[in-house]
Amino acid sequence: MESVKVRHYIQRGTDFLAGMRYIQNEDPYRNSTALLAIHAAISYADALRIGLGDEVLSNDDHRKAVAKLQRLLAAKGLNDRTGFQHLEFLISNKSNVTYGDERLSSTNSALMALKAERFAAWASRLGRQLNIGGWQHDDQ
Repeated sequence: MESVKVRHYIQRGTDFLAGMRYIQNEDPYRNSTALLAIHAAISYADALRIGLGDEVLSNDDHRKAVAKLQRLLAAKGLNDRTGFQHLEFLISNKSNVTYGDERLSSTNSALMALKAERFAAWASRLGRQLNIGGWQHDDQ
């Protein structure tokens, strides 16, 4: 059953990435691009967490979810932390993108899209490396 849930979160993440890519060069959709980037990364992080045995995802404080993922990967002896800088950046900007008073700049929107792409690639590499059930080689 875990592999079905992992697959679900990966598919959700790839859907968010596809939407992000589709609109990211359209100026009126800067905030939408950023929000899709954030949710794509969260979905990939959730897929990793489920695949590593975390059973509680709903109503997460996303900062706590990052810490939980770090602990789960450390328990597997993985010290590749490069993806966390991307995830932490995206999560730290979620409230501003969603509720902020100022329009997001095209530069920041593009940066968030890039960080989502990089996090998804990192998460996918780890998912395959760890042989997490439901993580297929045709993903990101």
